[in-house]
Amino acid sequence: MKKSERLVFFYDLAIGAESRTFKAPKPISVRKAFQLMELVPVEQRIKEMSKGREQLYVSEWKWDGDIISILVNKSDKGMSDPVFTIPKEKKRRTAEKQEKEGQDFSVHVVVQLPQNDLDPALVLIEYCAGLGMFVVQRLLNQILHDAKSIAPLDFEQNHPDGSVDDAGKPKKYNVIFKCEFEGHISDDLKYDLDNGKIQSIELITEKEKYTNIDEDGYIQEKCKTLVLTLKDEDKPIKDKFNRMKKVFSSKKEDYSRARIKFKTPTGVDRTVEMDTDAASAQGYVKKEKLDGFEFDLKSSYDKFCDPILGKMKELLMPEA
Repeated sequence: MKKSERLVFFYDLAIGAESRTFKAPKPISVRKAFQLMELVPVEQRIKEMSKGREQLYVSEWKWDGDIISILVNKSDKGMSDPVFTIPKEKKRRTAEKQEKEGQDFSVHVVVQLPQNDLDPALVLIEYCAGLGMFVVQRLLNQILHDAKSIAPLDFEQNHPDGSVDDAGKPKKYNVIFKCEFEGHISDDLKYDLDNGKIQSIELITEKEKYTNIDEDGYIQEKCKTLVLTLKDEDKPIKDKFNRMKKVFSSKKEDYSRARIKFKTPTGVDRTVEMDTDAASAQGYVKKEKLDGFEFDLKSSYDKFCDPILGKMKELLMPEA
C-alpha cells in the first residue's frame, strides 16, 4: 500500500450469545456490548498474543452519537528489525529495536450503530497486514469478557423454564457474549462467479457434529456435505451468483455453509466458503480505497489521524 493510500473493508457486526448450560441464550445489541466494553478501564485494554511476543491495545476510543471510533494497535516484538537501503550509493541502515520494544502498527475502526438495536452494526476497518478483522475481533471479545467481572449481572439470564431456587428467586445461568463480524459481499465475487466456470458446489452442516459413528465413540461425525452439480455448465448462464444465492437461502435451515470451487474469468482456480444466510465470503469482502491525502501516512498512530478517520466516516451509510 502506498504511503498516500489506505484500504478500508466493510463488515456487519452482531453480538452472539453462548452458554454452557443452555442452548439458546438471548443475544444483546451491539450498543449494549460497547457500553459494557466501555466499563473496562483503558489500562486493562492491553492484551497479549503469541506467548507475549505481541500486544494488542486500544490507543483511542471515542463515542459520538451513533458513531464509535477506535484506534487499535499491535506491538510485535517478533518482527525482524527493518532495513533501509540506497542501492546506488551502497548505503544500508538497520533500525534496531531495543529488547522490550515491538514494531508498532495501528488501524482505525469506525462502528455505525443501527437505529434498530436488533440489527447488526456497520463496521469499517482500515487494512493492515497482521492486524485485520480477526485480530480486532479477538481484542474486542477479550475486552467484552473482562466486563463480566465489572458488571456480572449483565452476563446472567433467567432460566427459560421459569424455575426458581430455594429462596423463590428465578434461577440464573451464565452467558458469554462475543463479537461476530460478517464481511459485506464484494462486487468482484459476483463478477467472477457470473463470468467464470463453476466446478463444484457443496452445502455443509455441522448440526450433528460430535455424533458417535462407532460403538465406543472413537469416531465422530464432523459435518455432513450435500454435493450439487450444474446442468450444462459449458453453456452461458445468466446471473449464476443470484441463482446460487436463492438456492442457499432456501437451504439455510439445514445447511449453514456453502463451498464453491470455480475458475475465474482469467483462469485462476478459487475456492470460497459462503454463509448460506447472508451469502458472504471472507475472501471477497467489499473494500474501498482512500486516497488524496496531502501527506505521507504512518504505519502506526497513537492518536486518531483525523484525515483518515474523516474519509472513513464519509463511507458510512446515510441515516434513514
